[in-house]
Amino acid sequence: MAKTISSFKKEGRNGKRYRKQINNRVYEKYFCGNKEQREYAYKLWVAELEKENKSRQYDGSKTWAYFVSAFIKYMRSEKDAKTGKPVWRERTIKEYQYALDHFKTIIKPHYIKDLAFEDVAAFRRAKVAEAQKAGDDNYGVNKDMGCILRALDWGMTEGFVPFIDLTPLRNTPKRTSAPVVKVLTPWELSMLLKYSSPVMQVAVRMGLEGNLRPEEMYNFLVSKVDAKTGIAWVSHNDENKSAGIRAWTVKRDKERPVFFTPQTVKAIFALRPKTYIITNSKGKPFDDSTFSKEWAKNLKDVNDQIIRHEDNSPKIVCTAKSLRKTHTTYMMRAGAKEEDVSLYVSHADTKTTERHYIEKETLRQTERQKRLAHLERMKEFVLKLPEMVQK
Repeated sequence: MAKTISSFKKEGRNGKRYRKQINNRVYEKYFCGNKEQREYAYKLWVAELEKENKSRQYDGSKTWAYFVSAFIKYMRSEKDAKTGKPVWRERTIKEYQYALDHFKTIIKPHYIKDLAFEDVAAFRRAKVAEAQKAGDDNYGVNKDMGCILRALDWGMTEGFVPFIDLTPLRNTPKRTSAPVVKVLTPWELSMLLKYSSPVMQVAVRMGLEGNLRPEEMYNFLVSKVDAKTGIAWVSHNDENKSAGIRAWTVKRDKERPVFFTPQTVKAIFALRPKTYIITNSKGKPFDDSTFSKEWAKNLKDVNDQIIRHEDNSPKIVCTAKSLRKTHTTYMMRAGAKEEDVSLYVSHADTKTTERHYIEKETLRQTERQKRLAHLERMKEFVLKLPEMVQK
């Protein structure tokens, strides 16, 4: 029996909308005519759908690598129905690719038929343990799990993956700690530069002027800095993939030039760097864990010095990422265009910059200035309107 879910009218004759679900895919279509005509058309439509979906029936011989390649191919080919543009950005596709590759490294699935709920749960446990060991929050855990769950949902719908009830993993997201991302005051910046170690002074300068992410700071190569112009390139090392911006991260597609002031260039070369600009006391480069610990240790030392030498001064609480928000906010206050600031930050659009890296009050003031500038342009035309004649 055909299932109708609503009625509609079309040019003097009645019609109904029908729905059919096959392999977790829901199809809908309108049919016109009398009941017998609609039932016959619906029967032909269902037969056509079933024939189309035979290729999606679960095949236990498929490997995990085959499934991943099919999913990535689907992401690259999906287009927006209205604009015809790709739905998925290249950066997003690479994030999914990274999550799926990481899943393979930990769980080591071969045939899809062997995949079970416990495998996905074990992946989450491994990711959580990995984050705790590195001293990170669960942002990366949730991001990778979101990619895996989305890919498996597609696989179950398309017939690549047998049905797995992933509801418990959806309903128990891991809480992330609240990072302290604030706009630093000029006084706080001066204290960080005054009392930080020489290496961390350079990190502060690079983060503030170049709007660098933490991983971009500690992977920056001295060879990418032009001492004469102050122009430096945030990029990976083509000759040595273990140097520069890490080869596995999606940030490798965010290559961009930044500008360092003469004082910062002088401070950089005063460190006498060989390959990496920022290294530990033994000359070895930092990683995620060691850099965050070094930042925390340096911040504690700075606050200790403030207590000893500065009168009635508050404690500084921030992360290395606070320098990005500080940069964008002060750039906007200085009059830089929002589009230019977003491009310098290496964001895909201004919405991301607004949401995470610009102080709300600064945004309101900028919007107010835009409105007033627009009003000035419109005054000319208001004055040209026909005069109102009062009777």
